[in-house]
Amino acid sequence: MMNKTILSVLLFIFYSPLSLSQNKNDQTLSVGNNIIENYSNSFLNRPTSVWSVLRSSQNKMIYYGTFDGILEYNGKDISSISINGSIEEELETSYVRKIIEDESGSIYAAGRGVFGKLIKNNFGKTVYQSLMDKIPDSINPYNQAFWGAVKQKSNLFLYTRERVFKWNGISFEKIWKISDDKEGIDALGTIQTLIKVNERIFIRVFGKGIFELKGNSFELIKNSTVFINNRIESAKMVNNKIVFFSSNNGAYEMNNNEEFKKIKNKPLNSWLTKNKVYNTEEIKLFSDNRFPLISLEGGVLILDEKLNIVDLINQEDGLLSNTITSFFIDVNDDLYLTSLLTSSKVKMNKSLTIYNESDGIKGLVRKIKRLNNQLFFSTTEDIFKVINNSNPLINNKINDLGVDDIPKSFISLGETIVSANNLNLSATFKNKKTIISNDRLIQSPQKSLIDKSLLIVAHPIEGIIFFKKNKKNLINKIKSTKVYGKGIIGLKEISPGNLYIELSEDEGSFIATYDKKLNISFKRVLIPENQKIIDEKEILSNKLLNSDLIELFETAELNFFETGLGYLVFDDNLNLYSVNENLKLNDLKIDLFPIFENLIDFNRQSIIADETQFTSVNQKTKNNWFLQNNGVMEVKFNESGYEILNNYSYGSIDDKELSGAFLSETFQNQDILWLGSKDSKIISWIPKKYNSIKKINIKPIIQNISFNENNIDLSLTNNAFDESRNIKFSYTYPSFEKVENNLYRARLIGQDDTWNNWSKSNESNYNNLWEGDYDFQLQAMDTNGDISEIVSYKFSIKPPWFRTYFAYAIYILITVFSIRFFGKYQAKKSLEKSDNERRVKELEEAKKIQESMLPKKFPELSDLDIAAGLITSTEVGGDYYDYFLEDNGDIYIVCGDATGHGTAAGMMVSIIKSALNGLPVLPVNKILEQLNKIVKKIDLGRLKMSLTVSKIIGNKLFLSSAAMPPTYLFNIKNKNCEEIMIQGLPLGGLNNETFKLYENKFFKGDILVMISDGLPEAENENSEMYNYDRIKNTILKNSNESASKIKDSLLDELDIWLKGGIPEDDATVVVVKKL
Repeated sequence: MMNKTILSVLLFIFYSPLSLSQNKNDQTLSVGNNIIENYSNSFLNRPTSVWSVLRSSQNKMIYYGTFDGILEYNGKDISSISINGSIEEELETSYVRKIIEDESGSIYAAGRGVFGKLIKNNFGKTVYQSLMDKIPDSINPYNQAFWGAVKQKSNLFLYTRERVFKWNGISFEKIWKISDDKEGIDALGTIQTLIKVNERIFIRVFGKGIFELKGNSFELIKNSTVFINNRIESAKMVNNKIVFFSSNNGAYEMNNNEEFKKIKNKPLNSWLTKNKVYNTEEIKLFSDNRFPLISLEGGVLILDEKLNIVDLINQEDGLLSNTITSFFIDVNDDLYLTSLLTSSKVKMNKSLTIYNESDGIKGLVRKIKRLNNQLFFSTTEDIFKVINNSNPLINNKINDLGVDDIPKSFISLGETIVSANNLNLSATFKNKKTIISNDRLIQSPQKSLIDKSLLIVAHPIEGIIFFKKNKKNLINKIKSTKVYGKGIIGLKEISPGNLYIELSEDEGSFIATYDKKLNISFKRVLIPENQKIIDEKEILSNKLLNSDLIELFETAELNFFETGLGYLVFDDNLNLYSVNENLKLNDLKIDLFPIFENLIDFNRQSIIADETQFTSVNQKTKNNWFLQNNGVMEVKFNESGYEILNNYSYGSIDDKELSGAFLSETFQNQDILWLGSKDSKIISWIPKKYNSIKKINIKPIIQNISFNENNIDLSLTNNAFDESRNIKFSYTYPSFEKVENNLYRARLIGQDDTWNNWSKSNESNYNNLWEGDYDFQLQAMDTNGDISEIVSYKFSIKPPWFRTYFAYAIYILITVFSIRFFGKYQAKKSLEKSDNERRVKELEEAKKIQESMLPKKFPELSDLDIAAGLITSTEVGGDYYDYFLEDNGDIYIVCGDATGHGTAAGMMVSIIKSALNGLPVLPVNKILEQLNKIVKKIDLGRLKMSLTVSKIIGNKLFLSSAAMPPTYLFNIKNKNCEEIMIQGLPLGGLNNETFKLYENKFFKGDILVMISDGLPEAENENSEMYNYDRIKNTILKNSNESASKIKDSLLDELDIWLKGGIPEDDATVVVVKKL
């Protein structure tokens, strides 16, 4: 604010027609402020600083260069693009100083240790592709900080403090070394900036001046000594001269002889230096050839092609910051700005501007009027006046009149503003308010058309009240008149001396005719058919109230409204009438339905009281404007009816915020609409100009496609999916004009050719798709109702392999061969059946043999409790257990396992059993040695026998084993279960094999458990073995039980482990407990 005050003083002192030549047309049309949409730091994902902005000419998305990398805005989400690359990662840099697009539409990012291209990966995501490795080996890439870049035809020119680089899209075609200085970024000889003017390239070098690229080298402009120590921020061609803008010493022009001269534009020079105009490598133009200059302290200055200041946009206008770091001008003149932490979009096309709360407006806008060539509007808080300022550096002001009430309606009586308020009738003259009357029932103030000092108001009890303004600007009541004993709720002077009035208590519409002496008479207004009845019956004028006529006919509600032809009337059936010279109605035989079909809410009572409106007459074109639900309608009324001239969509105007107040006027052939808002705002809208804004061809973007929740490769235009049946499309529409109003519709050709309804949803899901070819098509519609082109994605779903033509051919071949070989198949099955039956019989025989080899019961001894059990496998195995009792009470107990299954295993068991019965009394290890010799002598090939032999003599235990699992010995005294593992080969292995003898004490309570390998090696459904620890734990847990119960516990635990299944090998348990 301080800067603007200083500048206004400078303007006053140093005013010159050149420097402040203001385009009065635009000044009047753009009374409001430019519409600004701000993107906060949190919206931008909180970057540390923002340095560059660009809208892609290809996909129309917005890209920001920040200290932390690149941001992409698609109209829905902000996403971060990481800076990847070997050099970038080593430097740990993400500082992007410049985002620039070449003529092919490729986007590049440049910054400190950063140079790369933005590309799409196969899944549709934008990624950074580093090009730092393209820097020649002679230059250290780790020391390169790119400060800016410009596009010249097919090339990019980038600069560091020491060099200028020319990039041709593939490689660095040329590199100019300007400085060897290493003292810092502002050191003598280093590059301060690179600037493009038309197609000419300039650089400014600290301590030397300006250089221009001529041919293949940079040449010093000899007369540029003024810039040896002064910065250059930007430059532009003006009247065939290049003007350089400096933050140190203002604007200088260079002629064709390369001579420099300071521009004589003191307001411009003052702004450039005081607000620190900031670096712009290339100045872009708006469509009307205006251009912006950005600054570090003063926002954005707008100049015309003659360097006249035409506008200033800063925080007072709604920007979040006055420190502007970059800008981008879109084809529709939208101005994108970046500050250190935020971004903004400014609508520079003057077809839509606003005043809002920041300008001092408070309350819902109720009425808008131009009085005494000034714009006034009332709200639910006060009456406000727009004070125009011809100085482009100072904003127009909004002043309230100090009514401090809720104005219902207001008019001007000379220079006095008269308002009927919620509490009184007041007059405001030169910002001083006086109360005319404290009667809060007064409404519809009107200035008389036959006496400019006469004020007429409506009163629901007193009727018509006349006030007179005297020479001292005092307004006094002079007369009131009831209408046949009734008050009135509203009035309008439809022609000089003739007032349309509406009586209280719903008693009808009348015309009151008065003169300067305030003589007054009344005439009832009726539709022609009712007037005819009145005329025929010659009913007296004082008997024409609705309550008097109720027996004759149903009276119609009449509505008077102003048009370019004067006042017209319509009834409650929307039939239109004109008013003739006798103040009677003529039926125009036309209705207003086409106008009223989409009219914003019509409230007859408030319209009669002049508190609201439904139409506005443009006093120059004489056309009426109507607010519709979907836009505005321009209508020309004529003697035979009317013609609808134009319909305009609201576009980016939010119709839900409109209060219904509006004003139509024209300036220099531009129709302007002022619209009132519920949000403490008035809107200036030029519909024709708004509709002429250059359209941007924006297509919706399919961002992601997933099949069964798996993202697919978007680079493939035709995809075949054999198994997926569910597809999901996600998309966005990079139209940034009220993005919340963007709508989508889609269809899937191949399933349904019908478009779905317009929706805000940005996803489409299709489930259980049948195989076939499909074409997904998508359209979008922006807030202006503009519909995009169709984008599509084609794909196909192939049948599973078993429903392909190849599969059907296989099926036929299989059928033929099946028929051909059916006989052979049947014969084979019969043979297999016979083999199975034989095998089953053999197994049954083997099982009988096995059972016959086992003892039916164990001897009942006084000092030993013996039990044994066996679970057979699917194929009968060779497990075996037995006992041999000596006459002296000593007992041998054996447990074994023959290799193999079935009959062969049974034969081995028979040999061992017979041999045991024939052997003399021997130590247990010697028994195994003798058995080994017998088996080896018989030579049964690969058949072997594993065997454990134990002998119990009193309180002693003797044990030996041939390739059997460990035997368990539970000691009652120390509650310990010992695992006895005796190494040895199976019987029939080697000749002369010897076996170890194990000896231990066996007292009362001690337990001996012998097992076969089928128990610990039994596998459950998860292929997990039962293992030895479970056997040991079961013995310990049941050590107090009998031998039989210990045996049962071991086999039951195995059954639980197998979940009732059958083990793959026999499982045998022998338990001996000392009593």
